[in-house]
Amino acid sequence: MRLKQEIVFPNNIKELRVKRRMTQAEVGRLMDPPVGESTVSKMESGERRLTNLQLANLAAILRCPPEDIPVVSGRDSVDGVRRWKKAQQEVVGQSIASGAAAAAYVLAQLRKKHGKTMQQVANAIGMTLSVYHRMEMASRMIQADEIDKVATLYGLSAKALVALFERRTADNLERLKSGIPVEQLLPRVPRSLLKDGGKWGRLGALERYALQRSIRYSPAAPAEADAALPVHGELKPAGRGTRRFTIDRDAAVDSIAVGDLLKPGREGFIVRNYSQRLGVLLRPNALAYVDPAVPAAMGDIVFLVRKDGSADAAMVIGDGIGALMLKMYNPEEQIPISDPAILSVFKVGMLMLP
Repeated sequence: MRLKQEIVFPNNIKELRVKRRMTQAEVGRLMDPPVGESTVSKMESGERRLTNLQLANLAAILRCPPEDIPVVSGRDSVDGVRRWKKAQQEVVGQSIASGAAAAAYVLAQLRKKHGKTMQQVANAIGMTLSVYHRMEMASRMIQADEIDKVATLYGLSAKALVALFERRTADNLERLKSGIPVEQLLPRVPRSLLKDGGKWGRLGALERYALQRSIRYSPAAPAEADAALPVHGELKPAGRGTRRFTIDRDAAVDSIAVGDLLKPGREGFIVRNYSQRLGVLLRPNALAYVDPAVPAAMGDIVFLVRKDGSADAAMVIGDGIGALMLKMYNPEEQIPISDPAILSVFKVGMLMLP
C-alpha cells in the first residue's frame, strides 16, 4: 500500500503553468534535464522538493521570478496557504490512521538500535533503498512478506514486530485524541515550508555553498604550467539598493595561475563518480580530486566509503553546535559523519564535470 507522500514543497507551479497555457508534459520536456509528466505532477502536488537549480529552471520556463514559485505565508493568498495546510494535514492524518507512521517509527528505532544504515536494511530484506526509505518516511505501508524479513533481520518473530506496530499505532491515536498536533506523531517533523514563511529564501543554500567551495571547471585544453586564466563574475549595483550577478568577458576581475587551481597532495587521487545521491550537483561520470589528508568541513562535498565496501557522494552539513552530518538525496537521508558504518570520508577539492 503506497500512501501519498508528505508535502515538502507547497508551491504555485500549477497556477503559473496554467497561466502560461502549458501542460505538465510540455514543462517536463523543457526542463534540463527533461523529466516525465509524473515528475512534474509530483512537483505541483508538493511531494517533490526542488533543488535551487530546478527552481531557477522552472522560473525560466514559466517566465516568473524564482521567489514566486514557493508558497509563502503572509505573501500569497490566504485561501491558497490554507489549502496547502489542509492538504498537509490530510496526508499526515492518513499516515497515522493507516498505521504507516507507527510502522515507520518502529522501523527507524530498530535500525538505529542495531547500528544499521537504510541501505544495509534494504539490502538485507531484498528491497531498493528508495522503497525502504518511503516506509521509514511513513509514505508506504510495510507488507506481510516484508514483516517476516524485517523480523528475521532483528531476531524477532513476525508476531512480536506486529505487536510493536500495533502498540505504537494505539499510542498515536490516543495522543491524537488528547489534542497533540498530527505532525508531531510522524517519525520526524514534516519539512513543509509552511512551518516557516521565510524558509524558501534558503532553498538550495547548502548546494550553492558547496558549489562555491568545491566546484571549479577544468580548462578546455592543456595550458602551460605558468599560464593564468582570467576570472570573471561579480556583483554590481542594479538600483534601489539591489545587486545582480554579472559575467563581463570584457572586464576581468582577477586572474588565477593554472597551477594554483589544483595542488595535489602526496596522498591525493582522482575519483570517477558513479553515485547519484547528490543529483545534478554531482553527476555520474564526473571526475573529482580528493586528498585524504585534508579533513572535511561543513559545506564540503565528500565521498563516503562504508565498511561493507559501498561508496556514495554526500554533503557535509551542521548547525555549528552539534555533530557534523552527511546529507544525501534521492532518497533524502542524513547520517552522522562519525557513523560506525563509515570507514572513510574524502573531501572533494576539485570537481571536473563531464
